[in-house]
Amino acid sequence: MTEKNAEKTEQALAPERQPALPAEKPGGIVQATKDFFGNALSTVKGKDLNVLVEDFTSEMTMVAEGLSEDQARLHELCQSVAAQQTVDREELDQALEKMSDTVATANERIGTLETGVQKLQKSIEQMEKKAEEKKKHKLDTLSSLIRQLTILVGVAGGAWIIVTILNLFRR
Repeated sequence: MTEKNAEKTEQALAPERQPALPAEKPGGIVQATKDFFGNALSTVKGKDLNVLVEDFTSEMTMVAEGLSEDQARLHELCQSVAAQQTVDREELDQALEKMSDTVATANERIGTLETGVQKLQKSIEQMEKKAEEKKKHKLDTLSSLIRQLTILVGVAGGAWIIVTILNLFRR
């Protein structure tokens, strides 16, 4: 029995093992295609070729309609994304323009503040010079005052000594 089953299996697989398309015969392509479909259809029992073609056509029509609907949805989605991208780009451009204006204003203010700081530094330097001059002048005034007081004390002390000596001699 095993040998008979092997022979039946071999005979059933024999058409599949043969080359489907002979390269030498130009009409062989058509014949090979017919043989292929004939073998495929022979496995399907109880169905007529026209019924199979009709079933295949209806299923392919349904698939094509589904693909068409999917393509239409994808097209709408693509248009929606493109429109949103345009809106986002415009908003981004506006935000960048506002930011650019803000940066320009900030740069102007920084320039103004730097100029003000430079003026304040010059004023501080001038005030420090004046303060040093006043301090120097005060030191000069103080030292001349001390000198004058020393001379005055010396004169007063000398006068006291002279008065004391004269009072000694007068007695």
